[in-house]
Amino acid sequence: MLAFVTVGSTRFDSLISAIFTKTVLLSFRTKGYTNLVVQCGNSAFEFSTAIQDNQTHRMERAGVDIEFYKFKPSLQEDYEKADLVVSHAGSGTILDVRRMGKPMIVVPNPTLLDNHQEELALALQEMGYLKSTSVENLAKTINDFDPSDVKPFPAFDGSRFARIMDEEMVQVFVSSLHHLNMTLRALEAAKVEGDPQTYEDQNVHAIYNEIASHFSSTRYKPWPIIAAFLQSLTTGSIGLDSGTGNGKYLPLPLDRPGDIWTIGLDRSKNLLGIARTAGNANIFREVVLGNVLDNPWRKGIFDYAISIATIHHLATHERRRMAVQCLIQSTSPVHGRLLIYVWAIEQDELSKRKVVADEEILSSSGKDVIVPWVLSNNPQTQTSPQVFNRYYHMFAKGELSGLVLEAAAELGLQVGQKPPQGEKDTQGIEIVQDGWERSNYYVELQRWQI
Repeated sequence: MLAFVTVGSTRFDSLISAIFTKTVLLSFRTKGYTNLVVQCGNSAFEFSTAIQDNQTHRMERAGVDIEFYKFKPSLQEDYEKADLVVSHAGSGTILDVRRMGKPMIVVPNPTLLDNHQEELALALQEMGYLKSTSVENLAKTINDFDPSDVKPFPAFDGSRFARIMDEEMVQVFVSSLHHLNMTLRALEAAKVEGDPQTYEDQNVHAIYNEIASHFSSTRYKPWPIIAAFLQSLTTGSIGLDSGTGNGKYLPLPLDRPGDIWTIGLDRSKNLLGIARTAGNANIFREVVLGNVLDNPWRKGIFDYAISIATIHHLATHERRRMAVQCLIQSTSPVHGRLLIYVWAIEQDELSKRKVVADEEILSSSGKDVIVPWVLSNNPQTQTSPQVFNRYYHMFAKGELSGLVLEAAAELGLQVGQKPPQGEKDTQGIEIVQDGWERSNYYVELQRWQI
């Protein structure tokens, strides 16, 4: 049988180190798990140098065949192959694994800032959905664990809680995180002064260059709607990922490698260095250093364009509208497709961010805020964590689609479905989807021409 261990985007040195000890490996072998796959993230452990370049390494130890790596664009295949999953207690991982019916042992990470993994794990253990343990007790827990004792997870219900979890699971999370939500302070408001480009250089671009490696380690799992959009594209399509970051969407769709070609654009040279080999260290992606407000491409050259969590870093309404215009202009006027994601004022129950204070009136024009990024400390040097304050514009409901309408009007485009008849050479754009998903607003657009 095969066991799969994952720490997600977090660093969990003690868990990964324990997994490679003979005591824990013998527990796996005794229970029949003679094959082990380990997703290590950026954890520091005995064999971490073997996967520095994000290569997969294989070895045999204590009678167990082990395969380990840092990150993959998707863990879906590893979940599906596993007979047992051992994981940190991240809510997203728990939902993914248990919805698939896989038995699960979770180990809460006690080193995380604002950590509430243990409360969540204990709540789900009390309900019989999984087994929670500590690093110290992991070997014993594996020996004593009986998958038949685990209750089936509630069936997925896409009509509740933005298609993430059903009412029963909402109650579990609300209960376990209630006191966190009550004590969260609203994000500090940002005051944009002077030249907006200079402001963005200082409060966005310089920061992402500094935190590129750590940021990338937390951004490796594609979001479902974006993955589905890329999956729906026809073979031979060429597109743009504007604000590609670490390039996690460049290899998609994973089951059709090379069928479409996505070019990544970003202002961070350090992130582009990571994006260059996104998904496979032996395959070089096409990436371009540039600003999302630049339009170096021939108009209409791309079949599709995506902009994921990027436009909200632009410091004025005018610049955000210009970014939407650049995206529209880059795609084919006949068949171009676009997908845009931005952060929302309305945060879901799992968010650790509170955008609007309790007494504050919700604005229809969004809110400029400072979102801290905590760069993990190095346990060996005992240094304190560094905090970088990034600028974000948090979008209000209807604001993103409003930007599309403004951008379309300035470009002389009709907004709506393509009419069966009309004046020749008329161009337009249709809003195919306009929604909210996990603290983000998104729009999907389709260009057309008569």
